[in-house]
Amino acid sequence: MSIRRNAGRSFFIGFSVSLAVVIAVWVVSFFDGMNAQIEKAVVSTNTGFFQIQDPVYAYSTDSSAPHALGPELLKKLTSSQVLSYSPELVFDGNISTPEGSAGLLVLGVEPELHKNFITLQKSISRGSFVGPQSVDEVVIGSELARIFSFSIGDQLVLNFQDQKGELRSELLNIKGIYRYGSTDFEKKFIYTNHDTWKKLFLTVPTDGRLFNRIGIMTRGMDSEPQIRAFTDGSQLKVKSWKQLNPEMAVVLDFHDGMTKFFLLIIAITITMTILTPVRMLWQERFKELKMMSVLGVTNQKFWKIGFFEICLMVLLSASFSCVLLFAIVGTQARYGIDMSFFTKGIAIERAGIELPKVIYPLLSAGQLVLTFGFVIFVLSFSYVWSIFRTLKKLEGAI
Repeated sequence: MSIRRNAGRSFFIGFSVSLAVVIAVWVVSFFDGMNAQIEKAVVSTNTGFFQIQDPVYAYSTDSSAPHALGPELLKKLTSSQVLSYSPELVFDGNISTPEGSAGLLVLGVEPELHKNFITLQKSISRGSFVGPQSVDEVVIGSELARIFSFSIGDQLVLNFQDQKGELRSELLNIKGIYRYGSTDFEKKFIYTNHDTWKKLFLTVPTDGRLFNRIGIMTRGMDSEPQIRAFTDGSQLKVKSWKQLNPEMAVVLDFHDGMTKFFLLIIAITITMTILTPVRMLWQERFKELKMMSVLGVTNQKFWKIGFFEICLMVLLSASFSCVLLFAIVGTQARYGIDMSFFTKGIAIERAGIELPKVIYPLLSAGQLVLTFGFVIFVLSFSYVWSIFRTLKKLEGAI
């Protein structure tokens, strides 16, 4: 008795196992890659993975009471958990011109820290980013410049309420124009340095480093307990990007739910695809097993044959899976999957974040081991159950 007696069915079982692994891994890697790209898009738009916010701003986004950046907090921000950080001062304003009006968010940043926080300074299409010594200068987005026909060296009239709530208008020189993120982002955010921001918003000159929020980049959400520990014993609040952008968090949760749903369907399909052919394979051997039993072959020998077939099937399916994963997922992970044909090339934005047009599947060793482990379990169970049922039938026939 040999696995080669019905080579076609044996190949079909091995190929089914391989296909099951590839499909399961592809689904998970596709959604993992999409989620990772969405998360990256969110955290790279002034959000970071986390933000430390002053108590007033955390409660109401009121920037009238900026907090001092003391040495104790500064020391924590330079720990190994933090890849980069950017203290930011924030207030709302608007501009009004013959071309129309627009609401703006004015961000005061420390240029040297901010360039390590997000890649905005590398995305300047015209002019340059504000420096530490810049006075009354701002950087605006290309969408804002397009709508209002702004160029480098032009002045914009910013209307806003200062720290005391008094209405003010100030002339600001445009030093640079950036192209970054989405059109909503480029239209809304303008940047200046801390000194200019203080001059515009604060009614009393204040020395020292202040912030309404501190954006923090980490290696991921796993650092949340350590980041939250930074504010122990203070009134400062820590918010994750999911709290800052709940709409995108819901999108990712939906993708996670879809992944689990697809995996459930795939798991059922895998079980039925493997169990039925294996059961048929051993049923066809009944007469041969009966003859061998009459000749004195023990059940232990039959179990050994089954164990050998399991090992051979695992080896074959693992080889097929590696080839298919390398050809399909490996290629897509490098060149991406262009999804723009679903939207006819139109960019989709959620909460001011442009969703990725090209998805790069993210393949991890953990998901591969877990998926193949489940398939091996189903394959082994199918063989054990089939052999057991066949031997039971054999005992009743003798």
